[in-house]
This record gives sequence, C-alpha cells and structure tokens, in this order.
Amino acid sequence: MATIGIDIGGTKIRGVRVEDGAVVERTSGHVGDSDLIVTATSAAGELWTDEVDAVGVGLAGLVRWPEGTFAWGPHLRGEELPVREALEGELGVSVVVDNDANVAAFGELRVGVAVGFDNFLMVTLGTGLGGGIVTGGAIYRGESFAGELGHMVYDSGGMLCDCGKRGCWETVASGPALIRLAREVIMLNPEGSLAARIGTDSISGDDVTAAADAGDEVARGLVAQVGSEFGRGLGSLIAIFDPALIVVGGGLGSVGEALLGPARRVAAEGLHGGNHRLLPPILVTGLGPDAGAIGAALMAAEGAE
Repeated sequence: MATIGIDIGGTKIRGVRVEDGAVVERTSGHVGDSDLIVTATSAAGELWTDEVDAVGVGLAGLVRWPEGTFAWGPHLRGEELPVREALEGELGVSVVVDNDANVAAFGELRVGVAVGFDNFLMVTLGTGLGGGIVTGGAIYRGESFAGELGHMVYDSGGMLCDCGKRGCWETVASGPALIRLAREVIMLNPEGSLAARIGTDSISGDDVTAAADAGDEVARGLVAQVGSEFGRGLGSLIAIFDPALIVVGGGLGSVGEALLGPARRVAAEGLHGGNHRLLPPILVTGLGPDAGAIGAALMAAEGAE
C-alpha cells in the first residue's frame, strides 16, 4: 500500500510518501498565502503516483473529526474549510484530516519512541504549541478539539496570543517566544555577541538555536529560559494526565537537551506529589521533523484498510 502524509504547520509544510511502511520520498517548504485546500492539494501532487491509495493531512488548528473540516487556527488562513471533502474530490482517493499534533502522536505511537506506550502526551513546539493526547492506545479528541495544550491559560495577565487571548502557554514556550526574547536582548545590547552572530533583522528561531548550538552563552540562556517555561507547563499536564511518557516534537522541540534539560528540571521541581512518584520520561520525537507527515500517512493507511 502507498499513502501520502502531509503536515501543514504554522509556517512550514512537510510531506512524505510511504510504501509498505517505509518512507520513499519527501518534500518540504514554507506555508504561503495560498488557500489551505490548494496548499494541501499541491503538496500531495508533488508526491503523487498512480499507486497512491490514500492521503492523510495534519493541520495546525481546530479540525472537526472525522469530517476533516478545518474550523479555524491562529496560524493558518481560512475557516470552516471542507478539506477532506475537497481533497477526496480532487484526488479520487480516501483522505483523513486531523490536527497536526494528533498525526504526530499517531506516528510516534505506531513507529516512533512511543511504541508500546498506551498513555502518553505528544507536545509540538514550533510556531505555536500543540498537543496530542494518547490514552488507552488511541488518540483522544474529545468532541474534536482536545489537545490544544498551548492555549491553556499560563498567565492571565500575560502577553497577547495569536489566538486573541492573553497569557496562553505558547506565548512563553514556542519559536516566536524565543525570537521575542532574542530581539529584546539585541535591542538592549546591540554590540553584544548575539547581535554579532545573528544580526538585528529578520531573526528566526533557527538563528537563535544555531547560535546556542555554536556555543553562544546568551543564546543558550534564552533557549534554557524557554525550556524552563515549557517545563513549568509540563508540570501541570503531568498532574492532569499522569502520562507514562512525554514526546516533544516540532521545530523547536528538535533542539534537544539545551531546551529539554531545563524543562525536565523545572517539571521535576514542580511535580505534584514528587516524593511519591517519578517524572515521566521527556523525549525528543523519534521520527524527527517528519513525525507529523509520517503519522498522517500511517493514519491514512489504517483508514483505507
């Protein structure tokens, strides 16, 4: 069986074609201003062969399940878009459409670091902060929209989030949060090491993490600060869900120990009943940046069987 998986995040899009359980082709790019349905159709076309049996799509936002309608999202254009219906009409094969963190969680559950775990959390750090909840070996969606972890209120008097509310967790733990911190540092110290390394214009999260990887102490401190805020939020999730494992993905999640080390420390310090329980393992995704696309392809394959 051949299936295509497409992961459309807030700024980046990735796609894979999976044949007999193995990735045989990949594509990636940036999300532009095109209609979301056009974007998904174009991505599928880049990977298309006549042998494709089904397509899976993960979208960064609220997706009605199983209808596959994109209701809304703070980082993608469009509302109430019938993505699944449109793609099935365009491509002529079965299509599944789900939230991007859910498809990433599905990939980790089937072939990633969460194989063998029936209860775990998938947390994706990138343009936003998303979540997939796995309980009893299956994705938990609630009425459709469960897992919007980044939009739990972290600080009621905090910064304005892209969703329109104030103080969401993702305002302090995400790629844009890291960029904002870097800009503040550079504004205060335009002659400092960070400004010299990454410049003062068009700063990206990749710029800051690359500087941290290269040993810049200021950049490392900023990554650690975001990691600490991330860990504080994880402590609340652990108290609610008691997961056996937490898997961290997304562009910022791939940073690794520079971010996850502080996150683990802060989560452990705030662990409810910490004298009577252990912090669950907090691991980087085993499927890397393709986790969402692979998960979407696998979800499509199981739906087509």
